[in-house]
Amino acid sequence: MFNLMIDSKTKRDFIFDRSHLGEAVYAPLYRKYDGDYVFSIEEKYVDELRDNLFLIVLINDAETVIKRDDGLSFSIDVTDKRREIDYFIEAYNRSNIKNKILIKCEDSSIEEINKEIMDFIKE
Repeated sequence: MFNLMIDSKTKRDFIFDRSHLGEAVYAPLYRKYDGDYVFSIEEKYVDELRDNLFLIVLINDAETVIKRDDGLSFSIDVTDKRREIDYFIEAYNRSNIKNKILIKCEDSSIEEINKEIMDFIKE
């Protein structure tokens, strides 16, 4: 799926949320297989799409994440959620995408976060 998502050969900008990195996080934690293949897919496209490929990852504290309104959190255990967050930070750091930003949302308003994202994209 990720391969097809990137392989459109379009000249448009791509903005990734953390969804493709989720495979590198949730696969080893909950599905019991290695999700590192997402980094190989990134490598395949990062040179070709370097200027118009962006990665934006928002993270929050474990307690806030557990309170998601949609109830779709994989875990309701704070320790597990902290481990997921640590894995997302690690996956972000391993990502081959050059234009990337990690935003910690704990102490920021929605307006501040939006401004940070827009400033990042404009650069």
